[in-house]
Amino acid sequence: MPDFSRAEILDFLRSWPAQIAHVSTARPDGTTATVPVWFRIDDADDLLIWSGHHRKWVQRVARNGHLSFSVAETNFPLRGVMGDGRAVVLGDDDAIDITAERAAIMHRYVMPWLVPAYEESRAEHRAIIRVSLDRVSGWTFDES
Repeated sequence: MPDFSRAEILDFLRSWPAQIAHVSTARPDGTTATVPVWFRIDDADDLLIWSGHHRKWVQRVARNGHLSFSVAETNFPLRGVMGDGRAVVLGDDDAIDITAERAAIMHRYVMPWLVPAYEESRAEHRAIIRVSLDRVSGWTFDES
């Protein structure tokens, strides 16, 4: 299984159809919680995740400023990326267009004509978690 270069990692994370990411955060008792999330990679090569401020994992990220993640395909060529980094929870009071970021992430997962209805059904989910890709590694199954 050859390793990915950083450019290959970013290409994979930007690829379509988008894969679901799984993020892990540390609970106060030391156990780990892992949840599936939708994401995109922005122009600064940061991972942007969409969720809601009310989610417990988001509150932990806001307190701890860190998370781990993984993204993997379930079909060939069986590529994957895992990593961790500094994370910050952004909302409507921050210098970011939450509505535009939500829409950009939704467009990776939902058919374009469904985005307005999906946005409306998730109106209270107005958090964007920005993760710097401090440590990342990627792999692919090589049949040769």
